Amino acid sequence: MKQVTFLLLTLLFFSISSCSKDDDNSNEPLDFSGSWSGTFTGDVSGTWTATISEGGIVTGTAMVTSPAIQSRLNGNVSSDGKFTATVGTTSLGYNFDGKLNSKSGSGTWENSSKTENGTWSGKKE
Repeated sequence: MKQVTFLLLTLLFFSISSCSKDDDNSNEPLDFSGSWSGTFTGDVSGTWTATISEGGIVTGTAMVTSPAIQSRLNGNVSSDGKFTATVGTTSLGYNFDGKLNSKSGSGTWENSSKTENGTWSGKKE
């Protein structure tokens, strides 16, 4: 009888502990989709705007301040917020890497020949 009671208490303990508040869907990806904008600084500086689709596809533009040059911005963001994008082309442009959370993001950038670099930041609008 003691073994049955012990077994029932053990089963009760495991069933209660498996129903904790940890089941709040915290492993679901954050929603990065929407309009974003920000700045980049370093060897060159400027502004950028982008739209992130529900699938994590990033499209937008970047505007270098001096000389005034506007280029396409294309990339992606993963479900954990890893952000990668290219301004211009991969062979003649700037590569942005960083991390987004649900409302803001930041990271670093460098040009293709790695002679210019800096940081970037942005916010979801």
